[in-house]
Amino acid sequence: MDDRIRTLYDARLDRRTFLQGTAGAVALSVLGPRLVTRGQSLGGQLNFIGYDGEDARNVAKPFFEANGIQVNPTFIADAFEPLTRFQTGGRGQMDIVSDNKDFMRAVLDGGVEFFMPLDLTRIPNAAGLFEGLKTPSWLYRDGVTYGIPLIWGDEPCVFDPAVWDGPPARYTDFADPSWAGALVLVDDPIANTWLWATSLGFEQPNRLTQAQLDQTIDEMLKTKPNVVTFAATLGDQADVLIRGDATMAVGGWAYQILIAREKGVTLSSASPATDGTFFWSDAYSIALDAPNLDNAYAFIDFMMSPEANAAIASELGSACTIEAALPLVDPLVAALYPYDEVRAPGGVLDTQVVSPPTEDDGDIVGVARWQEAWQRFKLS
Repeated sequence: MDDRIRTLYDARLDRRTFLQGTAGAVALSVLGPRLVTRGQSLGGQLNFIGYDGEDARNVAKPFFEANGIQVNPTFIADAFEPLTRFQTGGRGQMDIVSDNKDFMRAVLDGGVEFFMPLDLTRIPNAAGLFEGLKTPSWLYRDGVTYGIPLIWGDEPCVFDPAVWDGPPARYTDFADPSWAGALVLVDDPIANTWLWATSLGFEQPNRLTQAQLDQTIDEMLKTKPNVVTFAATLGDQADVLIRGDATMAVGGWAYQILIAREKGVTLSSASPATDGTFFWSDAYSIALDAPNLDNAYAFIDFMMSPEANAAIASELGSACTIEAALPLVDPLVAALYPYDEVRAPGGVLDTQVVSPPTEDDGDIVGVARWQEAWQRFKLS
């Protein structure tokens, strides 16, 4: 796949990587022997491929040790890597796959062979998922579940409350001269273009014609004089705020508040009242022809226990997916995320699609055009 298309699914990869060096195992103390599920068929190998940290090497350590399971992790550099490996000789060598909802939706929409239909009787703890995460459209087709959500979150604006009361009602309002010298954006063509397309009121901001895309970029250019810098990652964006080089991060990360707090800096977060923001989620699935199926099912079930799910959410600075886990999540982390979004079916995580098509679809332009438009925006 073209590298330009890969960025569609990987722009937020640095969230997990960054936390491996900062958060650590903040919630291991909640886990104990009663969570370990010993079964006669468990033991041996478990092959994991996915995002660094979601192998749960800290959180699931007592489970692995008590059941004699040796985890073989492969950490991915892009969301399509598991599928590429599966299709080039890796079938029958993968057990657990962790990936993001845009990638998983693309695989299911395309009818691509990769994910095993899950037997939920073997994952009883999944019954505790928030209602809005039990049958999400990116994991569920024709009565069959293909994955179990692990963590989720949103990407609001993060700002200095000594300077601003919050963001304006719309992203297009950031063009006002009062925001001069205030803004820092992540170098993310998909997220930023989608936010401004949403602000312009397009019915499907992920499906734009060339004229609509050009209109979006022209509107973004009105804001560019107020942008101090484009950060390479969410971690870099946090550093810009902490240094005081900018006072409003657009498309930020609520966990930046806790990063700043550790450095003695106060930040707040909020989303534009009219436009809102976008949401993400990562999930576990099992690859077709998984060689260690019993271990895979037992691992997912363990991670869906309230204690383990709370621990991984706390460790990765994210929102939990099991409702009974919420009271166990680090309170500072739990306070960062709008849990009302997952308490009922049909919430924004289910209905919102941020990704443009990977290729042009009639008059609708694909991700390569979005990338080209973003470069025009940055160079103008």
